[in-house]
Amino acid sequence: MPAKKQITKEMILDAALQILMEHGIKAVNVKSVAAKLHCSTQPIYLSFDNMDALRQELVPAAVDKFTELMRQECGAEPVHLYGIEYVRFARQQPELFCFLFMRPQAFSEMKHVLCPIIEQSVTVLMEQYYIDHDAADELYDQLWIHAHGIATMITTKYCDWDMDKAERMLDRCQKALTKGYEA
Repeated sequence: MPAKKQITKEMILDAALQILMEHGIKAVNVKSVAAKLHCSTQPIYLSFDNMDALRQELVPAAVDKFTELMRQECGAEPVHLYGIEYVRFARQQPELFCFLFMRPQAFSEMKHVLCPIIEQSVTVLMEQYYIDHDAADELYDQLWIHAHGIATMITTKYCDWDMDKAERMLDRCQKALTKGYEA
């Protein structure tokens, strides 16, 4: 008789992330994770005190997946949250996007965990427009909020804009917002 496979915490988080990406956070529960792993619920309860603990550890796993997908989308370009890549991500991964960026009070949490990406982009804006950190950070937030609005409208199917229109809108917004900074 073959030995039973050992279910690890990482396997549980991976299964939960897959469920999240396919069906949304409401579908992530002990039974669905156990079914995905083809095991009983016992390994999940042994690895996590409760579902809140599992969901809390799901946030960094989801951020890692987001970062991985954004790096693939951006290629050689640096990852930032105000470009068409962010909107494409939202369209391609609506459940993951909603989990990361549309939860109540998620803005400050996501701004904190995505700090390396944000700071890199703020530095680029500082150099590009010869502005100080505070001004570049505010400009970054304005650009991100505009991209986020478009991404949210597309993800929630509020509108059915194509990517060409979204890209034109982002480009025009960036030009308008940065006009005052150009030397």
